[in-house]
Amino acid sequence: MNLYIESIEGGSYLAATGLGASRTLVRDKTSRPKTFHCLNEIKDHFNSKEFEHVWLRQTTPYEEMVGQSQIPDALELEIDWHR
Repeated sequence: MNLYIESIEGGSYLAATGLGASRTLVRDKTSRPKTFHCLNEIKDHFNSKEFEHVWLRQTTPYEEMVGQSQIPDALELEIDWHR
């Protein structure tokens, strides 16, 4: 299983687990997407889980403003989760 982290506007992060396109977004107690304030908060949430890969994707408002829904792999990178 992989962990996918997306940095969103306002210094917040969303997290999902899964493989490839089959992902499950982490949700709070009210079934809304759970937002995290930093990567350490995500690490604390998943402290007992092991992941094969951890991916971080950066989205910016600029992409949306110019009509680009996503730039393939341009702003996505694998991060070292064990540090």
